[in-house]
Amino acid sequence: MQLQLLSDGLLANPSTITPVLRRLRWINPVSYAYAALVQNEFRGMEFECQPGSQCYSNGDQVIETYAMGRLSIGENVAFQILLAAVFFAAGYAMLRWKIKPKYIWI
Repeated sequence: MQLQLLSDGLLANPSTITPVLRRLRWINPVSYAYAALVQNEFRGMEFECQPGSQCYSNGDQVIETYAMGRLSIGENVAFQILLAAVFFAAGYAMLRWKIKPKYIWI
């Protein structure tokens, strides 16, 4: 679970993570959900910065900084559905293969 949270950008910026762990975000459904949530919350937002302080002026800069804009919200949802279907199909196939009754020849 920690590797999932680390690779999706919740605990660390994805561009600063080791390349080996960075690849985990492609099979991590939490990564797609978090990216869609960040885009939903920050897209189009404007922030007020105090003079002399370091901050983001708008939400698009936040999305770009944390590398959450690689896919749109719809694409993130579609990938979550696709990953769920693949995981369910793989689980069904493994259970079907492992728990096959001994008396069936097929």
